[in-house]
Amino acid sequence: MGGTLLFAAGTLIVLLVTPQAGPPGEQVAVVRTDLPTATATLPQPTSAPQDATATTAPIVTAPEALPTVDGGVIAQLLEQPVQAVGGPNPFVISRDGLDPFTIIPDRPRNTVIEYVIQRGDTVSDIAQRFNLEQNSIAWSNDRRQLWTLIPGDILYIPPVDGVAHIAVGDATLRDIAEYYKVDDPYLVIDSEYNQLKGYTPDMVPPVGMRVFIPGGTGENINWSPPIVQGTSGGSGSGTTAAANTVSFNAGPGSCGAQEVGPSVGWQRPLNGYTITRGYAEWHPGIDLAAAVGAPVMAANSGRVIFAGWSDWGYGYAVVLSSGPFQTLYGHMSAVNVRCGQVVSIGQTIGAVGSTGNSSGPHLHFELRCTTVCAATRQRRSRSSSVLTAHASGRCAC
Repeated sequence: MGGTLLFAAGTLIVLLVTPQAGPPGEQVAVVRTDLPTATATLPQPTSAPQDATATTAPIVTAPEALPTVDGGVIAQLLEQPVQAVGGPNPFVISRDGLDPFTIIPDRPRNTVIEYVIQRGDTVSDIAQRFNLEQNSIAWSNDRRQLWTLIPGDILYIPPVDGVAHIAVGDATLRDIAEYYKVDDPYLVIDSEYNQLKGYTPDMVPPVGMRVFIPGGTGENINWSPPIVQGTSGGSGSGTTAAANTVSFNAGPGSCGAQEVGPSVGWQRPLNGYTITRGYAEWHPGIDLAAAVGAPVMAANSGRVIFAGWSDWGYGYAVVLSSGPFQTLYGHMSAVNVRCGQVVSIGQTIGAVGSTGNSSGPHLHFELRCTTVCAATRQRRSRSSSVLTAHASGRCAC
């Protein structure tokens, strides 16, 4: 039995290592490979006899040992400083301050802003800040609020130039559009600045509704530059702690910051005149027609804070500071005072003329009161009557 097994094992070894004969012209090839995971064989002949099949066993090789580094070499490498290797075109991504990398584009505004008036603000400055015309800001707010801007008060700033209308009575949207010189009422109805979806031109908006008329035109406003109190540098752009100074910067005639002048009483600025235009919200003064050359007198004592040419349409003008009051005399043909001069009531300061934006000889006279009542924060109303305005003699709440 043992001999038989030994003979069979020997026969198997011979078969594994000795090529077997096949049909004439055909051979079976055994290919050896060094790869431990794959074996390659040539295609088997289609006519090989069944007893001539060759069998191979996989060859297993030991894994190749990985290289090692001595510990001392590693320590030396770690002690060397790390050097950055620059690319062929290195560049740096940076940002300005705390600005985000994501750029948020400016989008057109379609809502009304409630702007809080700051110390030193003027209507011109605010309009420029929001890229609007001064008139658009005036037409969107209480006109009286604009002559004396009080820090902390609110101004409504429209998104574009136009007019803000508060609906009253039975005026239709067509009537409102026509009143503000807009031909197509649908420019108002379809405007994204209004809540008028579903309205037609002949419908009446609810009383109190704020309707914005983009591109609309309101009443003509005669803009007057501000008389600024408390400036020390004469720039007219703000207010400082020096509350005893006043300035009026409206052209070459400006005297810069001057001390507040005295106030002793009131009289008419002309002996003979005809009132051709009274006070209105858009006309902060009165026009007194008189002959060219008629003497213009100081309506109160005061200090000259402006004497000369005005860039605001007043032509040759004089402005006096009289305690809490300021008086302005415009369109004159001559100026008889100088900057900083203290004049007495009734003193001749110039002559009637028609300089600047004027349609005929007259005196444009303004009486301003910049005092604000701290308790009520109310402004003193101006009167269209020279006598009534002068009779007060003080800024009262």
